[in-house]
Amino acid sequence: MTQRVNVQTCTLRRDGQHLVTYRVGSSVYSALSPKSVQPGTDVRVRDGKVIG
Repeated sequence: MTQRVNVQTCTLRRDGQHLVTYRVGSSVYSALSPKSVQPGTDVRVRDGKVIG
């Protein structure tokens, strides 16, 4: 399932990917992104990865 979410944080990992955190309701989730995403940006997430 694809969700449109608002990025809370974006952290560079050692492997060069970025760990993005976002909130859905009261829960915080994370996803991987190949590029940096500015906090406050809306992105689409599917299967733990940022798409689009």
